[in-house]
Amino acid sequence: MSDFILGKIQMFLAEANKASVKVSDKLIEEFGNACKEAFKKQFTEERSKKFTYRMSNIGQPLCQLQMRKRGENAETIPYNAKMRNLFGDLIEASAITIIKAAGIEIKDIQKKVTHEFNGKKINGTMDVKINDKVWDIKSASPYSFDNKFGENGGFDAIKKDDAFGYIAQGFMYGEADKSDFGGWIVINKSTGEWCMTEVPLSDDSKEATVQEVEEKIEKLEADEPFERCFTDNEEYFYKKPTGNRVLGITCSFCPYKKPCWGNKLHYLPQQQSKGKNPRWVWYTEINNPRPDED
Repeated sequence: MSDFILGKIQMFLAEANKASVKVSDKLIEEFGNACKEAFKKQFTEERSKKFTYRMSNIGQPLCQLQMRKRGENAETIPYNAKMRNLFGDLIEASAITIIKAAGIEIKDIQKKVTHEFNGKKINGTMDVKINDKVWDIKSASPYSFDNKFGENGGFDAIKKDDAFGYIAQGFMYGEADKSDFGGWIVINKSTGEWCMTEVPLSDDSKEATVQEVEEKIEKLEADEPFERCFTDNEEYFYKKPTGNRVLGITCSFCPYKKPCWGNKLHYLPQQQSKGKNPRWVWYTEINNPRPDED
């Protein structure tokens, strides 16, 4: 199914490169309204600071959700984050307009859904429903587009390293809507390329994922003692161990890494690099420092 959808989108965009294409005034008006709503959402909507269960956050690690629920200080959000979020919303609005203009029927757009469990509600807003399957629209960096969603990645690659909880988010949309989750429609925000990452027909992890989400809610409701879900990793440089230890990818992206790891955590240039501009690394243990750090 994804090949059919992607083929129609690519054909429409290819035709638009050659000459003008037919897009109804109604569809253009819908796109304009979606852009206005995106701007209002990012800049004028009031947002509650109260912790709530959302399909967009419930796939995150339990330790991160515990930190958020108990009100620990998160990292300061950089000023440009609001622009990144706005770009994502505008790309999503463009994607929905292009999908419709390409002649693909969308059954539901931005539908609000709820999954109830033991008196608790998990709310979410699913992006689109095409051919009775829920699809999530993502804008991605070139690296993520190629290595997470594209030819070098795929569903299994996302499942292996799902720091943002995309799989739980998608399956919970499907569970709440009583539909199957199809996967992700992804746009490279640098090149404008499209790809679709489909949940394999053979995948049977939905039930286990929903159960894991519900168990996570039980633990959060019980205010179980905080327990870090991850360990740090041995650092390698040119495939050789350095003797130092660093945060893994999931912890590196977590906004609560500082209160979680405390004074053990240091953000420093890669210790074995002799380059002029070494990459910066989150260290938890330094046994082999740079000469100038000794």
